[in-house]
Amino acid sequence: MSKSRENYHHGQLREALITAADEILHESGIEGFSLRKAAARAGVSPGAPAHHFKSVTGLLTAVAVLTLNELSERMRAVSTDLPVAAQVRELASVYVRYSMEYPGRLQVTYRRALVDRSDPEFMRSSGEAFGQFFASAARYHGVPLPSRETASQLHPQLLLDYATVQGMALTAVEGNWRFIVSHDDPQGDFLRRILPMLVEARWPDKPAA
Repeated sequence: MSKSRENYHHGQLREALITAADEILHESGIEGFSLRKAAARAGVSPGAPAHHFKSVTGLLTAVAVLTLNELSERMRAVSTDLPVAAQVRELASVYVRYSMEYPGRLQVTYRRALVDRSDPEFMRSSGEAFGQFFASAARYHGVPLPSRETASQLHPQLLLDYATVQGMALTAVEGNWRFIVSHDDPQGDFLRRILPMLVEARWPDKPAA
């Protein structure tokens, strides 16, 4: 049973609203989300989300930060002892698998109209989430990795890598690959067969010098 508003401390209410929003996005996607629904799920008054997050953008930005923090943890779990090509393939695969697990979060996190990309926590978590991927990809291509201050100067290969992994994730989440997978287990077939084939094609092992 949801807690009533008066039973929440300030921080607890904030976390409860983030959890409620995340659950709604997971169940219904962005199309089924509203501040009123998040408040009802958390068991608080309709005005509570606006009081704590100012707007729907504020609450969705908090969900995006949650998403990016969790993604960072999964990225950090990829062994840096792997050969660099295998590292990049696994990091890309982690992102695609995570996106398929939480499609509602993906709908929100990289939609400029839905989140405040200038929010300090969003900027921090976004940089951390893809930091290892870009670092490994830069080693793979033998190109420099710009600092946060010069991120706009990413090498074209790194921009292509980013576009590739985002495209694979969006394609997977939207189910646009269903025409090439088993109808009995489309998601499982994509993860077992199609995804490894895609990352191998983009980041093959390089021949020894």
